[in-house]
Amino acid sequence: MSPEQLLGELEGEGRFVIGDLEAGIGTVLRLQEGDADLVLVVAQPTAKSIDVAGRAARVATRKGVRVIVIANRVRDEEDLAVIRAGVDGAEIVVVPDDPAVAQADREGLAPADVAPDGPGVRAVVQLAGRLSQAA
Repeated sequence: MSPEQLLGELEGEGRFVIGDLEAGIGTVLRLQEGDADLVLVVAQPTAKSIDVAGRAARVATRKGVRVIVIANRVRDEEDLAVIRAGVDGAEIVVVPDDPAVAQADREGLAPADVAPDGPGVRAVVQLAGRLSQAA
């Protein structure tokens, strides 16, 4: 089944699909009108990540798609400031740097199973709740 067929099967009221797509702006460049209601762009506090996230956010915005930037692995206000400066005023949700997430990754486990009350997991759960209410 092609991705288009699969998504066609999922269309309907009250349903949403979240896709973890390849890094970069290629996927966003291929968006056509109506393909997406929202694009989540992940940015880590590194120069390359911020550059790519900023370009992806600008392309999606030009295509009329709402953008939320996930500022990921943020250690402090300096990390957040550098991400904020690179994404041109886009809406930002912060996911703090959380050693439990790295631990879960090393163990091949879900962060929610390792530290369900950790700051990284809490931030993602709050984002999920916010997105489900907006759907």
